[in-house]
Amino acid sequence: MPQIFTINPKSPDDAALQEAAAVIRRGGIALYPTETFYGLGVLFNNEEALVRLFAAKGRRETKPVLLLIDSSRALDQLTPEIMPEAAALAERWWPGPLTMLFKALPHLSPYLTGNEGKIGCRISGDQIARRLVELAGAPITSTSANLAGGPSAACIADIPGELLEKMDVILDAGSTPGGLASTLLDVTARPFTVVREGAIASGQLLGD
Repeated sequence: MPQIFTINPKSPDDAALQEAAAVIRRGGIALYPTETFYGLGVLFNNEEALVRLFAAKGRRETKPVLLLIDSSRALDQLTPEIMPEAAALAERWWPGPLTMLFKALPHLSPYLTGNEGKIGCRISGDQIARRLVELAGAPITSTSANLAGGPSAACIADIPGELLEKMDVILDAGSTPGGLASTLLDVTARPFTVVREGAIASGQLLGD
């Protein structure tokens, strides 16, 4: 059975977050809130944990997952190149609902890249998610807390029991805001392209 911590989203208990981060560092799967829906997190460089995550969701190996980072400095572990325009977008929109696709370093797991040579990253606008990444000490995955093809969940009650039982730790912060997912912007080549419309309008990013 997973450890379950009830978290006040306005004043989260740091001891609970430290315990959840310790579980992640040991290779566990954490269920945590974000500024939209609940997400699932494992360490980006733990292949065994990534395999467990994909198996728990029933997710295809060719469908990559994005990463949450705690600062732009973490991109040095993930990409060989950050274009100045992308750095400017990060400065403006992070923390927030903008996921950028960068060129991936070659050693990154195909579970993260889908063998497409790109890695999606953002800094979450949710203080619980952001602190969890900081305490984990490395980027963690952020994929919806659902079975593959199922709806995103804004509360624990909406998450299938068969998925919950595969978690190692659950951070229950009540209902999350829901709404639109993060906007997905490919910054691997000029001109940048919007891969998925989301919470930030493409015109705000591309200057239309």
